[in-house]
Amino acid sequence: MDDYVEWLDRLWTRRLRPPRQPRPELSIGILLWPGFPMMSLGGIIEPLRHAADYADRSRPLYCRWSIMGDATVASCGIRVSADSGYVNPHEFDYVAVIGGLLPQLDQGAARHREYLRVAAAAGVPLIGACTGVFVLAQEGLLSGVKVCVHPFHQREFRMAFPRIPITTRQDFLEQGQRITVPGGVSILSLMAELIRRHCGPDRAAKAVHQLSLTERKGMGAFERARAAELRPVDDPRVQRAVVLIESLQGTGIAPKQVADTVALSLRQLTRLFRDALGMTPKHYILQTRLRHARFLVENSAMPMTAIALETGFADCAHFSSSFRSRFGASPTRVRDGSASVHG
Repeated sequence: MDDYVEWLDRLWTRRLRPPRQPRPELSIGILLWPGFPMMSLGGIIEPLRHAADYADRSRPLYCRWSIMGDATVASCGIRVSADSGYVNPHEFDYVAVIGGLLPQLDQGAARHREYLRVAAAAGVPLIGACTGVFVLAQEGLLSGVKVCVHPFHQREFRMAFPRIPITTRQDFLEQGQRITVPGGVSILSLMAELIRRHCGPDRAAKAVHQLSLTERKGMGAFERARAAELRPVDDPRVQRAVVLIESLQGTGIAPKQVADTVALSLRQLTRLFRDALGMTPKHYILQTRLRHARFLVENSAMPMTAIALETGFADCAHFSSSFRSRFGASPTRVRDGSASVHG
C-alpha cells in the first residue's frame, strides 16, 4: 500500500506545475546582436552565476539571467541559443543589449529593437554593452544622456551621433535609466556594482573573489584586495553613494554632490559613512582615486604626471605624497618593483 501511495505521489508531482520561484534579487534580460563578443556575454553571466548561489553550486537562486529571441552567432563563430522568448520587461531589473561588429549592426532582429523600445517605455533600465550603445542611440534611447564607449569605436560613434556626449575614460557610466559600458573587462566592474547594489557587498565580494584568477597585483575592480575591502553595507543610501563614487573612480565628484544624489544632507551622509565604512565620504573618495592610481601605476606606461591628472590630483607632488601615505611607497618605486605596497 505504501508503495502505491508513493507511486501516486510521484505521478501527481510530474503532472502539477512547479511552484513559482520567488523574484530574484537581481535579474537581467539579454539581447544579442549578430557578431557579439563572447567576453561581454560571459562578463554579464559569470558574475551573476557566482552571486546567485552559495559555494559553487551555480543555481540561479538570487540572480537570474535570460537570453531572449533566437540563436545568434558570436564574432568568434560560436552559435549561442536563446533560452526564452521575449519576456515581460517588468520581470527584469535591467535589459542589456550586447552589440556586435559594426558592419552587422543593421542585421539585428527588428523584434529586438521593438523590445528595447517597450522596455524603455516600461521604465526598465537599459544597458548598452560594447556596440550596444550604438543600438540604443539608433533607437533614440540616449537622448540627453552622456555615454561611455570603447576608444576603438570613439571616432565611429562621434560621426554617427555627433550630438551625444561621450567618454572613453570610465569602466561604465550610469545616467538615469541608461547604463553604457565599453565591454571587455569593464563589464566585470559594472556587474560587481550591480550585484552589490541589489544583493549586497558580501555577494559582490564573492563574485569578485571567484573571478580573480591569480594573486597578481593590480586587478583593478577585480583584484583580491578589493574583495577584502567590500564590507557589508546594509543602508541602501550608502550603497548607492559608494556605487556612484566608484563608477566615477572618485574623480569629478565631491561629497556634497554625492549627498545630493542620494537625497541626504552632507552631515547625514558623513554620519552614515562613518558608521558603515569607518571613514568620511571625502576620505572614501580619496581612497577610491588612489586605488585607481595604483592600478594605473602598476599596469600602464602612463607618465606619473598624467596619472596624477587622470586621478584628480592638482600636481605630481600632491599625488606622490598621497600615494606614499596610502600605500607606504612612492609611485615610482612601486612601478619599478623596488618596493611592495600595503593596503
